[in-house]
Amino acid sequence: MLFNYIKLAIRVLGRNKFFTAISLFGISFTLALLMLILSMIETEVGETPPLSEKNKMVLVPNLNLKRMYYDTIYVYDTTFLNKKMIVDTTFNLKDAGSGNSNNEFAHWFLEEHLSSVPNAKSHTFFNRNRVYNSYVNNSKVELKAVYTDHQFWEVFDFQFIEGVGFNEQMVSNEELVAVITDDLADQYFGRRSNVLGEIVEMDNRNFKVIGVIKPAGMMLLTMDISVPYTHDHIDLKNRDDYGFGSYMALYMGDSEDAVPLMKEDIKFINSNSEVPAEAQADYDIIEFKPYSFPETYAGQLLDMDDEVKSLQIMKWVIYSLIGFLILLPTINLINLNVSRIMERSSEIGVRKAFGADRTNILIQFIVENIVQTLLGGLLGFALAFLAIYLINDTKLMGDVVLKINFRFFFYSIVICLLFGLLSGLLPAYRMSKMHVVSALKQK
Repeated sequence: MLFNYIKLAIRVLGRNKFFTAISLFGISFTLALLMLILSMIETEVGETPPLSEKNKMVLVPNLNLKRMYYDTIYVYDTTFLNKKMIVDTTFNLKDAGSGNSNNEFAHWFLEEHLSSVPNAKSHTFFNRNRVYNSYVNNSKVELKAVYTDHQFWEVFDFQFIEGVGFNEQMVSNEELVAVITDDLADQYFGRRSNVLGEIVEMDNRNFKVIGVIKPAGMMLLTMDISVPYTHDHIDLKNRDDYGFGSYMALYMGDSEDAVPLMKEDIKFINSNSEVPAEAQADYDIIEFKPYSFPETYAGQLLDMDDEVKSLQIMKWVIYSLIGFLILLPTINLINLNVSRIMERSSEIGVRKAFGADRTNILIQFIVENIVQTLLGGLLGFALAFLAIYLINDTKLMGDVVLKINFRFFFYSIVICLLFGLLSGLLPAYRMSKMHVVSALKQK
């Protein structure tokens, strides 16, 4: 029976090509937008390399030094004792604001305060990319450089095309070694592999390539080249006594359950830390807050100080956008389907006259809408795939690389089925209730 409904649905689509074209365009265009949104969410927040285990991670992105300021408000109270007036004075302290400085960490501060977190299996300290210019055959090549430690390659599961990351001995010996992306290898050497042992000039030093990786394709790990932090003369040699620099800390737990434990560890360390001696004349409060990966991403995306609130806002924005994109075309499709189904009222009357009950009519129209929506979904998937290819190929989003995976496809199918059910259920229910005589009188 279901197979017959599907055959009938395909034939019905060819009856009124105009309605079909409008419906398919609305479905495919909307689903393409939804799939692009899901692709970006999956790329930035989903569990994909080099952040396949981000649900086990805690980040400490910045250091905040503060001093609170208060206004003194005096309260005068008078009383009489032995016919003499006595003035009793009290005062209250009112919050008058604060002065604060907020930046990423100096490497020495992380080593001194945050190198030991009990519930963390491993950790890494790394900076956000620093840009250098290099010249190859009289052409400028821009290098986004990340300085880090050997544990960087243990925490993040980068996809190595060839070679390996630098180890602890290389870092401590200050060896001039580097791991580069295959994009930089192509720009610098004209090939994406077979570049181990080649030299990349950066910051007036020559680094030997020991590994080639696929680009991360996400905002947190945008880089072309990574070298040991011991070569970071800006942060290490120009020590900031306040503890500010360009590094952040990332911790990896054994499981997702370790995330709240690591957060508590870091909060405990914070509560037992003092403002650096050189900064105590200006500040009296020190803060470094731990966040999960989604919280950190939301804070960077919305440029807000409170990452937890940023994540809540980002979730509401995403849910509202997805809900709007689903609701608006669904209402339009319901209107189109009502008009189309009303034209088929005589067909419904004949079917009822020959014994079809309300359930048969209801299932028939729902199946027709699901088939139509799935066809629109396939077109939408093709449009989304094309759009993602063009975005990645033209680097419209910079170094962010949108991805398509099984979860992406699964969500797309679910959205297609949701469209079909929502847009077909109401008109199908209305027509299934129509009396056979009324249906036959429509035409």
